Amino acid sequence: MISQFENPQMSYLIQQEQLSSIDPEFELIWASRPSSGNILSSIHERRERINGVIGNLVDGLGAFAGEIEDISIPVRDGHSIDGRVWRPPQTTGQQPLVVWYHGGGFCMGDISMNEPLCRRVCSDLQCVVVSVAYRLAPEHVFPTGINDAWDAFNWIAANVASLGANPAAGFIVGGSSAGANISIVLSHLARDSKIIPPLTGVYLGIPLVVHHDAVPPQYLTHYKSFAQNKDAPILNEESIRFLEGQLEPVPSDPLYSPLLWPTGHKDLPPTYFQVCGLDPLRDDGLIYEDLLRRECGVETKIDVYPGVPHGFNSGFPSLNSSRKFENDGMEGMKWLLERQST
Repeated sequence: MISQFENPQMSYLIQQEQLSSIDPEFELIWASRPSSGNILSSIHERRERINGVIGNLVDGLGAFAGEIEDISIPVRDGHSIDGRVWRPPQTTGQQPLVVWYHGGGFCMGDISMNEPLCRRVCSDLQCVVVSVAYRLAPEHVFPTGINDAWDAFNWIAANVASLGANPAAGFIVGGSSAGANISIVLSHLARDSKIIPPLTGVYLGIPLVVHHDAVPPQYLTHYKSFAQNKDAPILNEESIRFLEGQLEPVPSDPLYSPLLWPTGHKDLPPTYFQVCGLDPLRDDGLIYEDLLRRECGVETKIDVYPGVPHGFNSGFPSLNSSRKFENDGMEGMKWLLERQST
């Protein structure tokens, strides 16, 4: 068990087999679920299914005590993308700013996808939260989505006052899955371009950090999860390859594989990780966290969830691990905000 290690953060890369052993509570609920079809059948059917789930979830949240504003953000080719701003009640203009990018394999999802988290960060941590869309594959292949995300990020940085935030109190970029990949790329672009205001934190939920065919030789010893978890529930090798076929990324391009960033990883903001043990992307997060902390001197915090797959918390919120995942995420965001005040 993880608890046998005095310093779990140092031990995850040497206990990968244990992390892949399926959680008994998840195994039971996964086996009893009704069949929901195959992600490989149609990306459009999958979008409709996810949009229905998101809609029901948002409807069940009830009224929000603060302010919600939908905005339109211009990007480089004359297109505009959607954004949604959550502001806490009685906002003063001095709240930290959190910019959020949704997951969905670069093919699915929208600004509503993580609305429960965005609302909670806004209300409980008194932040202005901006959820940002980006154009999706297969209609828009790589690198359109990441270009949208970077253009939107620059627009937000230039308009913080009108958004009602004070980045001096904290300026965090974050996301889940594909959104976490985007957040890693943006953290490097922001550092290299010396963006003003500067980022103060990065939130990475179950991140993709490198294409499985572009892992540098020095990391191959620890890059085991893509093979270990090739048949995992929810996200597996077959579904990853299908989503890649929609997006058409260039494996060696650091805009998709930021582990390969040509100017390295030093001087990045404090970074929080959530990693699932039964996820083909597990070792993306473990390797990147270890690299940031040990080799680059970046302050990190990581929570690992043995035996559960990629995105388990969204589909199975009643699990003990799901509740822990959600609560840890709030503590991780709080930890990032506290880094700004130390």
